[in-house]
Amino acid sequence: MSVLRGGEAVTISGARRNQVLAVLAAAGGAAVPEHRLIQAMWDSDPPETAAPTLQSHISRLRTAIDPLRIIKVAGSYALDLDGVEVDARRFEELAALARSASGPTALAAATDALDLWRGSAFGELAELPGVRGEALRLEELRLVVTEVWIDARLEQDDAPTVIGDLEALVDRHPLRERFRAQLMLALHRTGRQGDALREAARFRRVLNEELGLDPSTDLRQLESQILNDDPILARPMPARVAAARVHGSPEEFHDPTSLIGRETEIDRLLGALGPGRAVTLTGPGGVGKTRVARRVAEVAEPGQAAGVVLVELAPGRGADAVVDLVARALDLQQGPAGTLEDTVVDHLSRLEVLLVLDNCEHLLSAAAALVDRLRRRCDHLSILATSRASLGLPGEEIVVLAPLDAPEETPTVTAAAITSSPAAQLFVERAEAARPGFEVGEADAAAIGEICRRLDGLPLAIELAAARIRALSPAALAARLDERFELLGTERAGGDERHHTLRRVVEWSHALLDPVQQDVFAQLSVFAGSFSLEAAEAVCLPEGGRVTVGAAATPPRSTSVAGAVADLVDHSMLQVSDPSEPRYLVLETLRELGQEHLDASGATAAVEARHRALYLDLAVQAAVGIDSADERRWIERVDRELDNLRAAHHSAVRAGDVHVAASLVAALREHGFRRIRYEITALAEATMALGGFAEHPEAPLVAAVAAYGHWVRGDLDTAIEAAHSSLELQVSRQLPPSGLPERVLGNALYFKGRTEDASVWLERMVDVARERAAPAGLAHALYMSSVASTSIENLEAGQAQAAEALVWAERVGSPTAAAQAAYAHGLALRATDPDAAEAWLRRSADLGGEAGDRWIRAFALTEVYSLCGRRGEHLSALEGFAEVIDTWLRGGDWANLWLSLRSVFALLVELGADDDAAVLLGKLLASGASVALPAAPEVVAHQAEETERLAARLGSRSFERAVSVGGALSDGGAVAHTKAAIERLRSR
Repeated sequence: MSVLRGGEAVTISGARRNQVLAVLAAAGGAAVPEHRLIQAMWDSDPPETAAPTLQSHISRLRTAIDPLRIIKVAGSYALDLDGVEVDARRFEELAALARSASGPTALAAATDALDLWRGSAFGELAELPGVRGEALRLEELRLVVTEVWIDARLEQDDAPTVIGDLEALVDRHPLRERFRAQLMLALHRTGRQGDALREAARFRRVLNEELGLDPSTDLRQLESQILNDDPILARPMPARVAAARVHGSPEEFHDPTSLIGRETEIDRLLGALGPGRAVTLTGPGGVGKTRVARRVAEVAEPGQAAGVVLVELAPGRGADAVVDLVARALDLQQGPAGTLEDTVVDHLSRLEVLLVLDNCEHLLSAAAALVDRLRRRCDHLSILATSRASLGLPGEEIVVLAPLDAPEETPTVTAAAITSSPAAQLFVERAEAARPGFEVGEADAAAIGEICRRLDGLPLAIELAAARIRALSPAALAARLDERFELLGTERAGGDERHHTLRRVVEWSHALLDPVQQDVFAQLSVFAGSFSLEAAEAVCLPEGGRVTVGAAATPPRSTSVAGAVADLVDHSMLQVSDPSEPRYLVLETLRELGQEHLDASGATAAVEARHRALYLDLAVQAAVGIDSADERRWIERVDRELDNLRAAHHSAVRAGDVHVAASLVAALREHGFRRIRYEITALAEATMALGGFAEHPEAPLVAAVAAYGHWVRGDLDTAIEAAHSSLELQVSRQLPPSGLPERVLGNALYFKGRTEDASVWLERMVDVARERAAPAGLAHALYMSSVASTSIENLEAGQAQAAEALVWAERVGSPTAAAQAAYAHGLALRATDPDAAEAWLRRSADLGGEAGDRWIRAFALTEVYSLCGRRGEHLSALEGFAEVIDTWLRGGDWANLWLSLRSVFALLVELGADDDAAVLLGKLLASGASVALPAAPEVVAHQAEETERLAARLGSRSFERAVSVGGALSDGGAVAHTKAAIERLRSR
């Protein structure tokens, strides 16, 4: 116990006076009768002069502690604590906040509360009568807050560092069960299951020896859960939200063909999956892992996942492929801080979804590393991986998918006996599909049984064999299996025999193709994802680069690529993924074979070059079409071909083809910007690393695309520097300007608050568009200039530029250009005619949605919901912002995300969510986003007023604490906190 005056400790001489002060302080400002003070000073043997002596001590005490007052009321004394800071009172306030809050708020409050302690409560005076009870109460509350502090650290995945603190606490408080349980949990989460169980045994022994008691039911249950590795013990989720968007509905995973003989495995997988669990489905290639995983995704109960994210890893190559493919499946771009992997992990940590990683075997170490991190950070995430080998993670649950049971070989074989086995059922079903009217006669039974046994019950092998029923009887097919195996020559040594069986069957199916079919099949392996017949015809040559293994079984049926494609579908070597167009897909196992034969032929470079040329041509056409009335059709076409466009760029980088790489980036940039697919900026950076890049005519534009990426991620200084570098490159090469570096500079400088400099660059952007006679570019430049003019209250200029933007937009016919002009009109009318402004802004959002332009839609809705908030529809506006925030977050557009969050801050203040508002303000201030422009001056002024109101309502200490908590949040954590706050307000 101590008294501070002006920050300096007050010296209180005399033990009696310290005793009196301790009793008065323990009373917390309540009156203490004289006899209790006398008892505290002399216990049961006070002198006859006790009363006057007490008065003397109090008099001297008053002098010592002035201006702190001791008042006397009817024979009692009390400390006047009005306006006095009392650590114990502050501690109790923080304790209450810590116990009622969660996540970072609870951790910060508990930490601040415990930091107030300097030794024990009342120190050596704690045993005084009148003090002891209060000292015990405070010490107990201190332990409770310590428990909350530990829980909050465990919630923040701090188990490794919390163990030392817990071991010390258990040593000091061996009978306190809660500390023991927390220590057990922390040990378990760090993989020390044995140590956790030993702590349970040690506590049981101590409790029994000292008190003759057994541990509580809760602790016994925890011990049992640790023993059984129960996933419920995973780290609790702070600010957890359900999946705001279901990434896959059951219908999307439905397989129209029946799944035979897999009921047991599906039931086991469904039982093994759950929040915080990672399950790997293993088995040889062709055993049906993908099909089983999709069926699990289709039938998973809502309690297991609020949505499904299916990630096909087969096209991936290189160490970064796993994270890239997961991000694409989530429609997620890199955040402003950390890596793309950090963004993915942070995003998934707040969702309840089933993540299916299909075909991990060729990226095993990268997949294992990501799964391990996700498992530790995302305890409401279920993970199902399919791989020919396990991931090798501790605690990984492995479900082996065995081949289908084949018919037993018996002296007497009947059709009924044969078709009772799953392998034969699959063969018959696929044979019936291949040859309508096919029936299993008694004469076929033995042959079908032999085929299924010889193929080891592998589904893919059986399906490939069944496809031959169009040309061969079961008996003829069975008789030729040995012949074809001999044709294939020596097997690869080592590995699972079933892999050899599959390879033999795949090679056998390949060998049955004629030379044209073989050539086309090999060339089709360059496609990533699905492709059209026209694409196949453009890339593949029906003659050239023979890659046939052995002699063809039949003479060529067709000399055309189209004919070969149809034959490959008939032979089950090619899948029809979309019958309406149609589009085709090569299964990964077959694609590997095709790539091997293509590489062996020496034709890979030529085929990849044709693939690049095809998709570069598509990108160039799309760059024109996207600025026309057919914008939506071109947006959708590029979306559909993204896998192949990415593959074309990766192929160009591997080949050092700077022309294709740079031209692809230049052509696809607007699609990337409008769809908020900022991976285009990463492709730009990869292109810039190629030899000869600076000499390419598109180099300045590619450099500007990279600069744009820095802007949207909020790295404004780098964006400005990169944009200037782009301009220098353009000038040095004497190339015509594109307007994109000017666009980046205009945006970035506005966000830096340099409005005059920004205006200069935006005017230059308009001039460039006029010089280039580019109507779409001019419509866009005028829209940006209008927004800038309106933001600095030059409404007349803003309206004039918006009107001209609309003229050019109508001439172009692009919905995006019309949406941008409508946005500019709405913004210019916001201050003078809010109703008309809202109508224009809603039109902008609708046009953007129709075009597939995510960016302008979210941008327009930001203003719509701001207007809703201004007319008092605060909750409705807040609910709308939840969608906008999610769009910016997924796209990685942090510049606009900060603008939206600024509006959300104002709405939280209006709705009285003061703590949440202050936390968000802390993050906005820490990110420099609270003054982000474009924003009208009155908006900035209004925010300053809201901040003052908020600080007044919370009080300086609470306000500063919440702001501090917000400033310490990660970017993703701040968004999660905000979305959770919105959800709380919606449900209250």
